[in-house]
Amino acid sequence: MDIRCGMLIAVLAVTFLTGCGGDEKSDGPVPSMLSAPQAPPGAGIRRGANDAPIVDGVEIRPANPVPGHTVRAVASVSDADGDATRVRYVWRTAGGGRVLGEGRSFETRGFDEGARLEVVVTATDGEEDSAPYIHELRLAASSLEIAFVAIDSSEGTKPGSVLEAVVESTNEDVGGYEVLLEWEINGVVVGTGIELDTTRFSPGDTVLLKARFDFGDHATRPVTAHPLRLARGEAPVIVSEPRAGIEGGVFQYQIRATSSESGAQLSYELMSGPEGMTVGLSSGLVAWRPASDQRGAFEIEVAAKDQWGSGSAQAFRIQVDAPVSRPASLR
Repeated sequence: MDIRCGMLIAVLAVTFLTGCGGDEKSDGPVPSMLSAPQAPPGAGIRRGANDAPIVDGVEIRPANPVPGHTVRAVASVSDADGDATRVRYVWRTAGGGRVLGEGRSFETRGFDEGARLEVVVTATDGEEDSAPYIHELRLAASSLEIAFVAIDSSEGTKPGSVLEAVVESTNEDVGGYEVLLEWEINGVVVGTGIELDTTRFSPGDTVLLKARFDFGDHATRPVTAHPLRLARGEAPVIVSEPRAGIEGGVFQYQIRATSSESGAQLSYELMSGPEGMTVGLSSGLVAWRPASDQRGAFEIEVAAKDQWGSGSAQAFRIQVDAPVSRPASLR
């Protein structure tokens, strides 16, 4: 036996029995290893290394945070393997200083304008952690806004009282602005000053006050105070009474009325009475000359009113008799 053939038989004896000598199957095909049954895809093959997620960026909301308000960080994360990720936020003083808290949101109460903070963001897919992403921010100067608007009605809410505007800002130390005011009565602008005299208005009218800060190049949004409704004042009182009747064919009665309301302007009106009777609007003088056919009892009602619509009435009766004829002279 050839030595080389013997070595080949020794190595491949498990695979086939002939191939080097004059065996009976020497002309048969040689089994190929390529025709052997194939394993399922991936079987026995080790998966590649897991890729750690990457923090691509961090957005701060609002973009210019101010002291005393909540700031929020929103991270943008990518993962090459498509794995679900969890994000951790750590807030600390700038430059790797003291840790202040964890979480997406952070309350800046107690910090001053210009304070430098940073948020450290890391993401994990459960197997690998991302490299830390550090975003630094600086607290901006507090924006000046209207904190409070109110109508001061310490003098009262009746027509004739003077109302005053009260406006407070978020930072009383900041100047360089003008306060713009608008007073409205029933939806119509009636004044722009710090005070509003309500003498010319009526009970039940609704008062609104709007305020804005004007910085020259821009103005804040208007803030409206709680509306105020003007109250009805004390009605004037008629203190006089008709004492006389028809004298000389004429009836006259001077109405006298008083009001406890400061600045009240009284007027007078005939509510009901006989034809021809008049009442002076401002004088309150009742006058009547009965006609020849006006005889008997007449019911009369007069009223005194103020400029705000409050008033009181007075009713009385007049008796008009036929004139007494003179007796014929005796001769």
